[in-house]
Amino acid sequence: MSPNGLFHWVGEQIGRLIRAIVDGLAWFFGHIFGAIDSFYGGLADELGIGRSMTALIILVIGLVLLLSGLRHAMRRRLVSGLLIGGLGVLLLGWLIH
Repeated sequence: MSPNGLFHWVGEQIGRLIRAIVDGLAWFFGHIFGAIDSFYGGLADELGIGRSMTALIILVIGLVLLLSGLRHAMRRRLVSGLLIGGLGVLLLGWLIH
């Protein structure tokens, strides 16, 4: 066996290992992103909103405002809780309608 044959074989083995790692990561992330896309698609279809990033950001902001208003109301800050919660409901109502 010549030294070039040994180094060629080692290079092939390292190449196979790297290819297996890259293929595994591509499969994993492909399935993760596919699941996220399916989840958001189902959520957007059920709510009747668009699938754009803007709609998602507005949805998250509206939910944060709604939860913040609920937290204020639980801490006996009823006026601020009603104002913030009302703003969240207004935003979500505008988005969904």
